[in-house]
Amino acid sequence: MNTTFSYGHYWKFDELTANLKKLAADHPALARLVSLNKTPEGREIWQLTITDPAAGPAEAKPAFYADGSHHAGELTGSMSAAFLADYLLTNAETSRVSALLKAYTFYIIPRVSPDGAEFYLTTPNRVRSVNRPYPCEQPLPGLQAADMDGDGVIRSMRVKSPYGMWKVSPLDPRLMVQRKPDELEGEFYNVYTEGYITGYDGVAIQEAPSPFGNDFNRNYPIAWAPESGQKGAGVYPFSNIETKTVADFIIAHKNIGSVITFHTWGGMFLFPPGFIPSKKADPEDMARYHEIGKIATEETGYPVVNLFDEYTPEGVDISSGAMDDWCHFNRGIPAYTIECWDMRPRAGIPLKWPQPASLTPDEQADEMAKFMKWNDENLGGAAFSGWTPAVHPQLGFVEYGGFDYKFFFQNCPPAFLRQEAEKHTRYILRAAALLPKLALDRVDSRKLGEGVYEVTAVAGNLGYLPTSLTNEAVKLGVDVPVKAEISLPAEGGSVQEIGHLAGRSSVETAFTPNGFYTASPLPQRKLVKWIVRAEAGTRYTVKVCSPTGGVARMDKTLA
Repeated sequence: MNTTFSYGHYWKFDELTANLKKLAADHPALARLVSLNKTPEGREIWQLTITDPAAGPAEAKPAFYADGSHHAGELTGSMSAAFLADYLLTNAETSRVSALLKAYTFYIIPRVSPDGAEFYLTTPNRVRSVNRPYPCEQPLPGLQAADMDGDGVIRSMRVKSPYGMWKVSPLDPRLMVQRKPDELEGEFYNVYTEGYITGYDGVAIQEAPSPFGNDFNRNYPIAWAPESGQKGAGVYPFSNIETKTVADFIIAHKNIGSVITFHTWGGMFLFPPGFIPSKKADPEDMARYHEIGKIATEETGYPVVNLFDEYTPEGVDISSGAMDDWCHFNRGIPAYTIECWDMRPRAGIPLKWPQPASLTPDEQADEMAKFMKWNDENLGGAAFSGWTPAVHPQLGFVEYGGFDYKFFFQNCPPAFLRQEAEKHTRYILRAAALLPKLALDRVDSRKLGEGVYEVTAVAGNLGYLPTSLTNEAVKLGVDVPVKAEISLPAEGGSVQEIGHLAGRSSVETAFTPNGFYTASPLPQRKLVKWIVRAEAGTRYTVKVCSPTGGVARMDKTLA
């Protein structure tokens, strides 16, 4: 896929900013870059609007929304969102992209958490959403992750001990396998995250909780629970400026008809609900997620997985306060979470849904061996550092080594970044065309008497999604019905609300003994009538519009 920028590394904030500004400057007619807010550390939360204004203003078209980096360390998703913007603008003159930009608007926030992402990129540390102390102001005692050997990566450290639970793998000395229950002879190790221990009593080693416990994807007001019930949820919903900024934007742009929030690690498309079983949600809405998901799988190879029924491992509590749940169950907007990149299928490990709560020791050892094999074959072994002896200030003799978690497991190695981003853009190019799309099939007038005419129009929805987007939107009362308007004074008013128009997703089709069958429980098209008083030869305009379906108009003359 042709793009302006290369995608062989992860962009820090200054490079992200410069690249977004260049895209906007190089395509001033199509792109508008704005800062939605500033973070506590003074970084901009950039938002890019992409559309062809010659075919209508951005706000008057159905819109596709994408963001990245609700979880700061999940940078493959952030780069995938940036890649989408790059591709749309770089290829704006091609027939396919040109048609999309005439018909639709794209809203993109590449990096929801620029502070957290910068911390992740410029230090060896990991962070969930942002590097702000939460829920405690000071770090709690225990093992604090740190780059002890100065190689720029926090890996593992192994310590020989007769109490050790690990031993060197007989198949690969780089790997560790779990000690058998009856093994008494040999060298055994305990393995910990590389770091130092605060409050160390010389015996107990327990990992301290991360000092940065905020989870932006638990900070939305849908099934929200406080920290005692949902870790990372924040002091109250939208207590983080970043999540409130996202929500304010989505609420203000009522033309948004589909949402993608890019995350990283899992290799799947997740869809709501995540806090209740899917059987409690509207069945037609759920069916649409599955059908659209087939396109996602065709383009990416990723499975489509329901959050509650399949994604949440057996025996693990649900996650509440998520952005995609909020979009669907608060705003009525269909939303997918894309979990970019997963080492498991790359290494030949099949994904199983629902996931088991845990793997057996033998299964874990088998997976690690496959990861190492992929690392050797595709990266020349670069993602793993061999065990290096050192003296730890508290533990004495240790060995540092292990995988580069951040850019092997959590994010794809940079050499695979373009490949990962391309597949998601291919999907979004198809998914945008599923949005509602209003049309006027015909407009006619019939003379009833001197200076009196009946004007009829047939309005339709050419899109896959209904103009309501979801049945949930109607239940919530956040839907906006389609309006039909004539530019002449009319009996009963020139503007009529005509309800919603179904999309192709509501049409039933089947093979039957009698042939092919088509039926639509809800209308895809509606006939609208006005009685107007005007003279023959008068020019007039009929328009149908809705925030989610856009605008269609036709100019005619009374005959």
